[in-house]
Amino acid sequence: MNSILHTDEKVIFTVKGRDLDGILSHPVSEAPYPAIVLLHGSDRSGLNDPYYMEHAERLIQSGLAVLRYEVPSSNESAFETLEYRTEEAIAAIQYLQSRVDIQPNTVGLWGISQGGWICQMAAASYEGVAFIIPVSGPGVTPVEQEVYRVEAESRAAGLNQDEIAKAVLMRRAMADIVLKKPIYREVNLSDSQSLGDGPWRKMVDVVYASSPLEPGAEFEAVMGILKTIKDESWTRSLHLNEVLPKLSGLPPQAWGMVKAQMRAVMEVEPANFLTKVRCPVLAIFGEDDTSVPVEKSVALYQQYLSEAGNQAVKIKVFPKASHTIRVGEAFASGYFELMIDWLQNLQIIKDRIKR
Repeated sequence: MNSILHTDEKVIFTVKGRDLDGILSHPVSEAPYPAIVLLHGSDRSGLNDPYYMEHAERLIQSGLAVLRYEVPSSNESAFETLEYRTEEAIAAIQYLQSRVDIQPNTVGLWGISQGGWICQMAAASYEGVAFIIPVSGPGVTPVEQEVYRVEAESRAAGLNQDEIAKAVLMRRAMADIVLKKPIYREVNLSDSQSLGDGPWRKMVDVVYASSPLEPGAEFEAVMGILKTIKDESWTRSLHLNEVLPKLSGLPPQAWGMVKAQMRAVMEVEPANFLTKVRCPVLAIFGEDDTSVPVEKSVALYQQYLSEAGNQAVKIKVFPKASHTIRVGEAFASGYFELMIDWLQNLQIIKDRIKR
């Protein structure tokens, strides 16, 4: 792998009174440097995750300093909101802008998947974001993205149409039980009738009960249903092996609070943010992404950024690439080169490099 000499420095920055550990990598060249912050997806993995380490090493080749940072523990981050994550990203930028070795007007964000939403939200709310690179960052809402993901992953796994319908119905129901105003009621009631008796019917009865259960009873009912289907082949895309451990440690009386936190994530609307993004944008997608509706997301990026009057936009879809922009085990050909070339040709960075 191509590389250049660089220095790794352990750093600490603060968000909402909490210290976060990070590593700032920068070229061995004259400061001050332009900089970029790496934002995790929903995985929220740590400093030593090879995926982000490779991105840091490769992006240094653009001449930028690169900050990656440790995330909260799994217990702390299990039900965090995208608004909190946006505050975290802005705090990271402001930390870099406070350093004498960083050029303050050239600090941007790179974010994968959920981190793509954070790129949008931070750039819309903080003028100090110089540019964003959302990678597989959805243009649709989190609810729509999740329903799409379950259907696409189930189809890719070779499930039959009934099995796909069951998985999708369950995911829509799991969304509606959190939302104040259910959006899938009619289609879920119709599909549950077509599919006949089963846990999907029980879930529909709980979610759309004429007399809603009190929160503790509702929580117990939902947990009971999910536990009965966790080992079924058609539920793999629901990721119940990750969901159930997070929920199992909750006291039933906390269910209302947890639903409110989940709702805050599900109701995020990219139209409210992308239409306010005026900094340069490089949006990258993989053609074979089974987590994000790529064609629709591309169209929405184009629509919303046009509404913002943003003409500094480049969108690239890599053929045959996955959600992580890999083709097979390797990153798509030209992926890193695209980002490095784009960054080096941003006027604010070209001006720094020329000095």
